Amino acid sequence: MAEIPQGKDQVRKMLTRLAGELMEAVPDWEKAAFIGIRTGGDLIARNLAGLLQEQTGRQVPVGVLDITLYRDDISRRKAYPEVRSTDIPFAVDGKDIILVDDVLHTGRSVRAAIDQIVDLGRPRRIYLLVLFDRQGRELPIQADFAGMKISLPEEQVIKIESGPDRETIVGVLISEVKR
Repeated sequence: MAEIPQGKDQVRKMLTRLAGELMEAVPDWEKAAFIGIRTGGDLIARNLAGLLQEQTGRQVPVGVLDITLYRDDISRRKAYPEVRSTDIPFAVDGKDIILVDDVLHTGRSVRAAIDQIVDLGRPRRIYLLVLFDRQGRELPIQADFAGMKISLPEEQVIKIESGPDRETIVGVLISEVKR
């Protein structure tokens, strides 16, 4: 497999390609919206919405999901995780939702996000876009759009690093899992 892009310019190139793929696939941008899974997905969703606005002049709404309470492993955690806000400033009914996450691994985060979106309404369609599609699926979930397929040892995680403005993607970090 190719080397994982870690620099800001490499990530921007992946996002630009994904934005192009989205422009071809989504039939009606008037009925579309991004929803990013907190924390990496919301950063990617905002950046993609910005790229689409630069390229088309169209502003696409962006929402953020905190899936903490929808996770199926919440009772197994040693400490109760921090719950942060979900902010979906639009109705999901009848919309083409582009669900965005940084990494697709087991599929459990995506399942939790879909459960939460469906609790908010009935979208016309949900597309899944991830920056990195990683091996190790535990649920039958796959991305419609992926920046790159990667393979990492189980003891490593990949994270998107934001700049001080919390809007800019400055790189990708690969680190060991904290146990």
